[in-house]
Amino acid sequence: MEWIRYGDAGPAVEDVQRRLAEVGLACADDSGVFGDSTRSAVRAFQQSNGLTADGDVGDDTWYALVGASFRLGDRLLYPTQPPLHGHDVQELQRRLNLLGFDCGFDDGVYGDHTADAVRDFQLNVGMAVDGIAGPQTCAQVSSLHRHHQQASVSMVRERQALQRPGRGHLAGARIMVDPAHSVTDPGFQTLDGTAEHDIAWRIASRVDGRLTALGAHVVFSRGPRSSPSASARARHANTELVDLILSIHLNADRSPHARGAAAYYFGTDTFISERGRALAELAVDGIVATTGTAHCRVHPSTSALLRESRAPAVIVEVGFATHPEDGHLLTSSEGQRCIADALVDAVVAYITAGASAATRSSAAALAGLKQRDSSPS
Repeated sequence: MEWIRYGDAGPAVEDVQRRLAEVGLACADDSGVFGDSTRSAVRAFQQSNGLTADGDVGDDTWYALVGASFRLGDRLLYPTQPPLHGHDVQELQRRLNLLGFDCGFDDGVYGDHTADAVRDFQLNVGMAVDGIAGPQTCAQVSSLHRHHQQASVSMVRERQALQRPGRGHLAGARIMVDPAHSVTDPGFQTLDGTAEHDIAWRIASRVDGRLTALGAHVVFSRGPRSSPSASARARHANTELVDLILSIHLNADRSPHARGAAAYYFGTDTFISERGRALAELAVDGIVATTGTAHCRVHPSTSALLRESRAPAVIVEVGFATHPEDGHLLTSSEGQRCIADALVDAVVAYITAGASAATRSSAAALAGLKQRDSSPS
C-alpha cells in the first residue's frame, strides 16, 4: 500500500481517521485531511501497539489499525494466505495458550501453529475438528477461560528455551541476516547522502563473513537488489528454519543531537519473547561498548518481521544517520567493521553460552564499564 502521511488528503485519510475513532482516538482535523490531530492520534495508536511512533501510516500501522477493530467472535478465523490477523486472533491465542493449547506467540497472526492449536482444542472438547474458530469454538474457548491462570504455554516454553545451555559452538547454526530496506526502498540517509540500505548491506556482509568463518550457515533475507516485504522476509526465515534473525537498521531524527543504538524484540501487552529480548540486550550492549555511542535501550515491538517469524528475532538500530558522529561511524569502513564485530559477538554469546547466561555476563560487563567510566581518574 501507499504510505499515508502528514499533509495528505482524500478517502484513504478519511478511512484512517474512522478506524482511529473506532479505537477511541478521534481526530479534530477536517474529515479526510491528515493534519496535526491525525498525526498525534496515529502516534498514540503506534505507541500503544508497539510500533514505531513516526506518525505515518505504513504497512505495519495499517494492518494493526484494521486488526484493532475486531473482537473475538466477530468473524470466522481460519488459515488463509496472507494470514488473518488482529486483536481477535491475539485474544484467541492468549486464551488457548492459558488453557495449555500451544499457539506459539500471542502475535495476532492466524497461522498454521494457531490452527493446529484450535484443532487440538476442538478435539479435546468434543467439537467438529476443522481448525476454524467460529462462534461456537470462540464461545467454548471463552467459557473455559479462568482468570487465575497466568502462565501461558508459550511463556513457559520461552522461559525453558532461555534456560537451556548453549551449544558451545556455531557449527551448523542457521542464522538469518536481514539488511534493512533495499534499492527501491532506500530508507534513511546520512548527512553525506549514503542510503540506509547500502550501509545495512555492507554491515550485513561483514557479519556474514565472520559468522561463516565460525561455521554458521547464514541466510540473507534479500539480495543486493531485491526488495521483499517484512512479511516475506519472515516467511523466508520460517521456511529456512533459522535459529535466529538479526535485522540491521539505522535510526534518524529531526534533531542532529539524537544518537545511539537501540534494538527491538517481539512483545505485546500480554507476551514478550524473552529470547528475543536477551539477544537484543546483547547486541545493544556490544555496540555501545565497542563504539562509545549512546545506549538507547531495548524495546518490545509488534512489527511484521518480529511478529511473524517463528525464531527469536531482533531489529537493531545501530546508530543515527542524522547525527554527525554516528553518521561518520556508519559510513566508514572501520565503523562498519566495529559494528559488525559487536553484532557477531552478540550472536556468538547468545548461541554458545546460552541466552540467559550470556545476557547476565553482558549486563555485568556493561555495569563494570559504566563504573570504570564514572570512577575518578
